[in-house]
Amino acid sequence: MHHFVRDSMIILIITLFSSSATAMSRLYDAEAVVTIRNGNPCFSYPQDEEIVKRPYSFGHLSVSKNRGGVMWDVGIAISDRKELPEPNSSDSCIEYNHIYPGVEVLKTAEPLQIGTPYNVFIHVSARGNGKFYERKYLSNFCIVQNDNGKQVLVGASGGGKGEWHCLNPGELQKRGFWEKMFAH
Repeated sequence: MHHFVRDSMIILIITLFSSSATAMSRLYDAEAVVTIRNGNPCFSYPQDEEIVKRPYSFGHLSVSKNRGGVMWDVGIAISDRKELPEPNSSDSCIEYNHIYPGVEVLKTAEPLQIGTPYNVFIHVSARGNGKFYERKYLSNFCIVQNDNGKQVLVGASGGGKGEWHCLNPGELQKRGFWEKMFAH
């Protein structure tokens, strides 16, 4: 009888853990796109399959240091979406520290430092068929100077341990256990 109770408890715990693990949401749906415009990072989200299915609208963008600290935070301030930015391509990206009509600055931009790892988070949403849909985009990046002294973007990595550093051009990001579990 004792083994039956113990075995039943183990099966129950495994069942609960596995069902809660599958119910967890990903931290983000896809990588945000980061380019350079006018010497500043410029942020957009890709035209992935979900975005093509229904019209999503920009809602929020935040740039943070990977070791903590929000550098810039903006969001939509009005419900009338006329003339609002829709950063769904690199041509219509949101430039760092640029003020757009209808966008509220939640935290004033601080200067970004060369060789410091940052991340950008973009949130977009859509309504349709009585449902609310949302997509989240995230990218880790650094601004570095190339051999010619020009500012360029490279990726950033925590090496799976949260020890953030800028990647060398062409170097791939190493993902740790939790990044693999909750990333796209």
